[in-house]
Amino acid sequence: MSVLELSGVSKRFGGLQALSEISLSVSSGEVLGLIGPNGAGKSTLVSCITGVLRIDGGAIRFGDRDIHALPPHQRARRGIARTFQKVRLADQLTVYENVAAGLASQWFGRANGWMIAFRPLSAPAVAQAVNRTLEQVGLGDVSGAIVRSLPFGRRHFVEIARALVSEPGLLLLDEPATGLTERERERLAALVKSIAAEGCAQILVEHDLELVGRLCHRVIVINQGHHVFTGTPAAAQTEPEVVRAYLGMNQLIGGGADDARR
Repeated sequence: MSVLELSGVSKRFGGLQALSEISLSVSSGEVLGLIGPNGAGKSTLVSCITGVLRIDGGAIRFGDRDIHALPPHQRARRGIARTFQKVRLADQLTVYENVAAGLASQWFGRANGWMIAFRPLSAPAVAQAVNRTLEQVGLGDVSGAIVRSLPFGRRHFVEIARALVSEPGLLLLDEPATGLTERERERLAALVKSIAAEGCAQILVEHDLELVGRLCHRVIVINQGHHVFTGTPAAAQTEPEVVRAYLGMNQLIGGGADDARR
């Protein structure tokens, strides 16, 4: 079942056409790779999906509703979560507190301009959700640790946990393997697979093409804001437009998750 559909999405910044009629879809349990050279428009597209940027043309459907006019917090409440290229955490707070913040769209709101909490961070339902997610990502042993005391790689997993805690229907991972050790990359790969097995759709923006080849059922390639290719990682190896857009890609990208499932 299709979770997200983009049809002809375009975005312009002044005289720069950052995205030109991009269309894609991602289904429940699918990992869709979003790849392309630096400056291709990948992060712009992620920001359009999450509502940080408003599109200039096209449509974005999440589930059964067109969401292109909804603000980011309403998209999050409907089940869209993301991580960032550069980890964004409250370094002075604990791991638990950072992950609990991922429930803000569900359990917090505004009244007369003030933020109000529908449930305290210590509420049993909050604690259960946070602790379950920390165990899922392998951080159960550092729940009470201050984030700034953690090594770089573990902070990545805190951010993923914060995105996962609300049980989203769509998770967008923006270069999650950046700076990870080989062991952490393997943990990330296992986590992405487990999230997919639970039915969550994922869009993986990643320069680590070997990882993309192992995890993604399909890839979409964009270059200078234009759609170049959509298909399996294996098929991308022989697509001339892809090779021209992403030099050496045909040597680096693997067979893909579809091949692994056969």
